Amino acid sequence: IAKRFGIAPSTITSILKQSDLYLSLPSNTKRKHQKLPEYPELEKRVLTWFLQCRESNTIPVGGHLLKEKAKVYAAKLGLTQFNASNGWLDNFKKRNNVSFKKVCGESAAVDDEVCVQWRENIQKLIENYEPKNIVNADETGLFYKCLSDRTLSLKGQSCHGGKLSKDRLTLLLAANMDGSEKFKPLMIGKSMKPRCFKNIKTFPMLYRANSKSWMTRNLFLEWLQLVNQQMKKQNRKILLFIDNCTAHTAMEPLSNVQTEFLPPNTTSVLQPLDKGVIKSFKTLYRKEVVVKLLESIEEKKDYSISIYDAMNIAHKAWTNVSKSTIKNCFRACGFVKDQNVVIISEDVLHIAEWARVPKNAETRVNFDDFIHVDDELLITGSLNDDEILGFENIDDENDETFEIP
Repeated sequence: IAKRFGIAPSTITSILKQSDLYLSLPSNTKRKHQKLPEYPELEKRVLTWFLQCRESNTIPVGGHLLKEKAKVYAAKLGLTQFNASNGWLDNFKKRNNVSFKKVCGESAAVDDEVCVQWRENIQKLIENYEPKNIVNADETGLFYKCLSDRTLSLKGQSCHGGKLSKDRLTLLLAANMDGSEKFKPLMIGKSMKPRCFKNIKTFPMLYRANSKSWMTRNLFLEWLQLVNQQMKKQNRKILLFIDNCTAHTAMEPLSNVQTEFLPPNTTSVLQPLDKGVIKSFKTLYRKEVVVKLLESIEEKKDYSISIYDAMNIAHKAWTNVSKSTIKNCFRACGFVKDQNVVIISEDVLHIAEWARVPKNAETRVNFDDFIHVDDELLITGSLNDDEILGFENIDDENDETFEIP
């Protein structure tokens, strides 16, 4: 290679050592050199704000508005020498592959015709992939400490409008069409280093944290990169179906993972994990919580569930979600590779332990209420200026990772 391009072998070595950096940069075939920003932290936050505005389609963002926002952020960060010039704007656009154009927004509502059309198009999308390489991923919120006598009060805290429960987690789950593979989940909490993690060397899940325990764009992109690396090692290419929430947008193409977005506002009908897989997972999780509570009562110990306990319980529950449940949910959403008829049926779990749990008469609820207590839990959202600037500690750069596969 050095002879072919007339350069020193040491140059090739230097390039290879920084291959990860070069591959992570936006593609721009006209640039021979990547000029780094003078204020990288400021640029990172301005880019976060810009992408968030573009995804929400709330306001049109032009160059003038972007420069004004950069000035505001620079002042808050104490960067008195920063000048939001046209030159800075041009370089910002080149470095981040930004172009200003009209972006079409989502439709406010989707009727049955969209679902019918999507089911017809699915056959073309999946025809070149084996069932084991067709995957769906989705996030779900979890009140991991939730007890039966607090179900009704927690159910009122649906986390809309930013009202967040302290005892909550977000989980990213993914499984393939034939149910043969359930990917290692990503758990997102509030504390980067919970006390219960002390002296723990291995974890059954990937763990990340931010102040709202939300899924963010950076966390999702990191998870995608990890999955892509796994597929490279296995010499596989997968087709990943996801919804179009704000955390899933602005993705770069990957070598071994092809992503497809489900139509807006149709996930309850067209997303396999929403069709019953997540419900099965939560049923199994709540069952283990009930068992743990009864053990505490019988042993006369204080009942408590740490984040590490929740991680192990969630791992057990996810492992025990049946292959048939996953296959049936994919089929119910139109993911069919053959014409064989399969009866769609939910797994029925008889929870005998539930009847033994002490309950306050005023807040008595059934087990089904217990399962669905966190169905409306918010798992992603828009950041305010203080959060983008890191003043409220939600920035991904300070997150910690445990047991990356």
